[in-house]
Amino acid sequence: MRSDRIMQSKIYRLFDYVLRLVLLNVLIVVPSFSLFIIYSAINKSGNNHLTFLLLIPMLLWLFPSIVATTDVIRQYENKETNTIFKDFFKSIKKLYLKSFIISIFVYLGIGLFWNSLSFFLNNATKGSLYIICFIITASFAMAFVLVLSQIPLVICYFKKMGILQILKLSFIFAFKNIGINLIIAFCILGFGFIPIYIMVKLSFKQYIRIYRKVEENEN
Repeated sequence: MRSDRIMQSKIYRLFDYVLRLVLLNVLIVVPSFSLFIIYSAINKSGNNHLTFLLLIPMLLWLFPSIVATTDVIRQYENKETNTIFKDFFKSIKKLYLKSFIISIFVYLGIGLFWNSLSFFLNNATKGSLYIICFIITASFAMAFVLVLSQIPLVICYFKKMGILQILKLSFIFAFKNIGINLIIAFCILGFGFIPIYIMVKLSFKQYIRIYRKVEENEN
């Protein structure tokens, strides 16, 4: 009886949730960056250009694992599951190909915006035109982050959608509740993939209504 009370207490549930989030983040970070971190620690010179080949696991795993983590948290919030590893790998298996294809566009977008912002910022002292171009590029980059923050959610809630439909719906959702989405975007910029829980939590009401309507129509 006493143990049941402890397990139902708010403190226990809080620590249980935190543990789940930590384990899910480990499933993202370790496969993505472990080889790169280990090799960088061993190779102190840092002159080996082949080091970047060790980022291949990141390209193959990072975005799909973020999508899978989002899906597990979504299921947990919707009281569809109470496990971690089993559902994580089920989500990876089901959503990997779609997530990986979309991740190619994501990485290309990040690379293009990063190079453009760096170029205009480095040349800002050469004239006002570079400053204007930097501001315009930064605005588009922020819009890109808003859309990017919605992609894992759309993939998880609407698993039967094609890639183009996912990208279109992500764009629509990105500017639907702009206040909440800006908070999510700033969390992503500030903390990377760690605030996935915040992303799912803040957008839960927005997505769950449409998700349940879709389920009802399919049934």
